[in-house]
Order: sequence, then C-alpha cells, then structure tokens
Amino acid sequence: MAWLRRETELFPMPAEAPPDDTPEALRAELASLIRFVNARSGGLPPSAVVTAREITDVLAELTGDDTTPDARTRGAIAGIVTDHLPTTLDAFLRVGDTASGSLLGQLESLLDEVILLQEAERGRATDALRTQEMFLRTKFSNSDLDL
Repeated sequence: MAWLRRETELFPMPAEAPPDDTPEALRAELASLIRFVNARSGGLPPSAVVTAREITDVLAELTGDDTTPDARTRGAIAGIVTDHLPTTLDAFLRVGDTASGSLLGQLESLLDEVILLQEAERGRATDALRTQEMFLRTKFSNSDLDL
C-alpha cells in the first residue's frame, strides 16, 4: 500500500481549516478572544491588558450587528482575532515579564492596524452615502433636459 502513502505526501491535509470570516463567526471568535484576554489578565502587564481590550473594542465595533465589513477587512479581522493577538499574548505568557517591552510594541502595532481598518470602513461607508446622495439628487432634481 505504498501508493497510498505517496498520495498523502503529495496532497497533505491542512493543519487546520482557515478561519470562517462571516460576521457571525467573527463575533463568536471575538467573544472567545475577550474571555481569553480577561482570563489571562493577571499574568499580563496592566498596560498590555488595556491595549488588548482597546483592540477588542475596535474589533467589536467593526464586527457589530449593524455592520458588514468588506471581504478584505473581514480577512484581516479574522487573522487578528484567531492568530495575531492570541499568539502574541501566549508568547508573552510563556516568556514572562522580561519581554514586556516587546509585548507592548506588538500590541501597539495591532492597535494601529485595527484603527486603520476602522478608518477604512468608515471611509467606505461615507463614500457609499455620498454616492447615494448623488444618485438621489440626479434622479429627483429637475434637469435642464426636462420639458
């Protein structure tokens, strides 16, 4: 049965499935991440806990019930929620207080990124509103072509 082994080597199974980036799945993952941060807050520097919660607060706004971020934003959020933030916190907890500066730097980078995502989503919403305004103005205003 050597031929079966070669097939599995040619087509390895992925280690884990890619994260589901639907808004509902992101909200569930985010809730789990918030519990994760809260549960480990005693082993983290207070400023790291504050920054991590700032990150989760912005992510909560981006994944709220009344929002639907675009696919690129959802992918970035999924990466932060399922990988970047928990990995950063886990790595610090394994190393300890000697890496506080590195932890805070990484968290600040993640916070900067989620703020950029938030600004981009707000910009898209503003653009959509302006487009709708122009459409309605064109559709319902009197035109020079009207007789």
